[in-house]
Amino acid sequence: MLLTTNPKIPCTTCRKREAFYYRQSSGEKLCLVCLEESLETHIKHSFSKKVKLGKNPVITVYIPAERILEGFLLAFMLTKIEKKFGGIVSVVSPKEVLETIRERRLNEYLERNKNIQYGVLEKTVKGFECYTIKSLEKAVRDLEGNPELIKDSQAALLPYTLTDLNEAFLEHVVLGIGNLNILLAEEYLVNGVPLILPYARVDRLDVIALSHVLKFTELSNAEYTLSKTTCRASKIIKDLINQISLEHPELAHSMLKSIKFFSY
Repeated sequence: MLLTTNPKIPCTTCRKREAFYYRQSSGEKLCLVCLEESLETHIKHSFSKKVKLGKNPVITVYIPAERILEGFLLAFMLTKIEKKFGGIVSVVSPKEVLETIRERRLNEYLERNKNIQYGVLEKTVKGFECYTIKSLEKAVRDLEGNPELIKDSQAALLPYTLTDLNEAFLEHVVLGIGNLNILLAEEYLVNGVPLILPYARVDRLDVIALSHVLKFTELSNAEYTLSKTTCRASKIIKDLINQISLEHPELAHSMLKSIKFFSY
């Protein structure tokens, strides 16, 4: 949650800059720099067990309509990280999503480091997947159905957070929808390309907080993300996960450890 109290509260990590964000799961009060560095560390570590990047790698970031804000922040941070290693970030997304980013002139943030390229899914965005596990499965199908967009990549990244994965887990356990293969697989491949979830240990609130300060949150108001249909069961699960994250953050960060038990 964002801090609005006075007097100014110092960041508990660097103890130099003013904190703006309270991380419920750890009790840390973080400044912008330390929050961004924390997320950057998660992104870097997500590669370590999945793939060893070669020289001048091409890394695909898929931005689904349902996660345009999270996906855009991931692409933005990755362009900064890969600038140091000569890497190229390939942003793959439905054309409506890319048009939304360009209409808001946010593509200028991605193009600052001159290591970005775009791959367009030519189909239109139809509807909005209100079930997280369905959204995750659809994102994987989109990549699998467009192998030419990732054929030169060393990794394909999806911007789903720990909060999303907890929602997907409960949707499967409680509602019996979807499957857990993507969450279970330590080395899931999409057309031979390793699939990575770099936010898998990051609360959604961390992503939203950083996006808020960087002024990216207007992306969440895109027309196609404002679904007129409501999945009642999905909303109940989302509310439950939000409550768990706020009141029992230790449970939110350990919930997925039981995933193998429920997969049989």
